[in-house]
Amino acid sequence: MRASILPPKIPAARVALVSAMLLALSLCVSAGLVHAAPSGSSGSGDAVALLNFHMYSVVYANSNSSMFVYNGADMNPPTYSTAPTTQVFCRMHQSTGTWFGDVDVWLGGVSWITQPLPEDVTVQGEVRMVVWMSSPEQETAASGYAFGISEVDEMGNPIGEPAYQYYYSFGNVLSPSPTPFELTFTVDQTFAGGHIIGFFAIVGSASQGWQFQVHFDSPSMNSFVALPVIAGVIPEFTQIGAIVSMAVALVFTCVIARRRIW
Repeated sequence: MRASILPPKIPAARVALVSAMLLALSLCVSAGLVHAAPSGSSGSGDAVALLNFHMYSVVYANSNSSMFVYNGADMNPPTYSTAPTTQVFCRMHQSTGTWFGDVDVWLGGVSWITQPLPEDVTVQGEVRMVVWMSSPEQETAASGYAFGISEVDEMGNPIGEPAYQYYYSFGNVLSPSPTPFELTFTVDQTFAGGHIIGFFAIVGSASQGWQFQVHFDSPSMNSFVALPVIAGVIPEFTQIGAIVSMAVALVFTCVIARRRIW
């Protein structure tokens, strides 16, 4: 993975700060996120599948409002006339260790999950992910965001490494009003039948408690992923499936808590 080259003549302390924040973002993503859900059906084929991010139900929300997981991601059209807005606080602490000195980074994020796949799904090519976000916060020393995809098995165990891309800069990388942010990354992976695919948007800031909003599930602010599916089907959500996924989420929550990812 590569990001933009830092501009010249920037104070070393600020370069270290951004590098540290970027490292923390990567570690957070690589650690795996909370995911969960169950069964349905939808079209696929050798084409790009447009999966919209919905607020069918809240699967997981931690107590400090820094991480939210939703049912779900499928090909159904946006649900609401006015976009639901999730307020997220960067309160998950990531210490960068000794490489960059005493620099701390704070993270927050949102994830959308599919139901368990009815069969193997092969994704091959460039994934395009768009998430509407905003932030009313004042300037921070540095901030950034990462979008990506991950796989989780029936027991809540992350499978392999997530694929993702990131962007970072000095100050506030978000806008005060809702704005679509886009990242693309390459995926060449077969997701096993019975497993769940999760899509995540993580924001990092050098300021503890830094606040941002994620907007989705509306025609006017449609957050989505364009997925190059060459084999298999991505299931749609059903009412029964959404209920079952809530129970599965409890397993994932326990696994994550035991691993102390954050």
